[in-house]
Amino acid sequence: MKDGRPDDLGTFAAEQDAFTAALTTWAGKQADSLIRRAGAKDGAPPDFYSLWAESSPERQAQLAALIAGFGFRLAQIGAWAVLDLYNPGADGWDPGVMEGWLAAAAASAAAQYEQAGYDAAIVSATSPDGWQAGLKAGMSAWVSGAARRAVTSGTEARSFGGHDAAGASGLTYKVWHTGGTNPRASHKAMNGDRVELDDIFANGLRWPGDGHGRDSETANCNCHLTYEREG
Repeated sequence: MKDGRPDDLGTFAAEQDAFTAALTTWAGKQADSLIRRAGAKDGAPPDFYSLWAESSPERQAQLAALIAGFGFRLAQIGAWAVLDLYNPGADGWDPGVMEGWLAAAAASAAAQYEQAGYDAAIVSATSPDGWQAGLKAGMSAWVSGAARRAVTSGTEARSFGGHDAAGASGLTYKVWHTGGTNPRASHKAMNGDRVELDDIFANGLRWPGDGHGRDSETANCNCHLTYEREG
């Protein structure tokens, strides 16, 4: 018997907003640092590979830790949405089991966002407005992208947590529910679709935000799942 849902967990919306704010703030600091260091170079564009790479390991580790920390909270929210209905004693479920999977997902997301930052910096060197202006524009777009990435990662973490709790609780089916104000046509068409717990949906995803899926199906997704027993 577990103690129940942790008292310090907020709603999904509140935790997702906190995640988005934290990731955006972090990205802004990284962008400002790169612009400041690049600005010390005169004339031709600096070696962006060296500028970005010199702090890449530390930056990527910080980013992975940030994503994993919020991911664990959001996964627990997803899990307790299922447990409260079907298994309030959380029998057979342990939140710690999720941490390894969430850490791996966070590392993958961090690597992708890190690469996007490097790509933005490199493109700035050929900007028709000059590399300084190009760098500022590229980094601004990279920072703005933090919100989309936070939504995508947050949706996946909640989905994974719910799926993990459903399996531990003996549930056998999952149902897709379309969310957001402007859902993809493919997701809107799937609203109410029901498949077995270990199966995939028509769009090839195990759950909303599935990191194994195409970006065109996962980015900024606000859909969620519910679960049912056979019968």
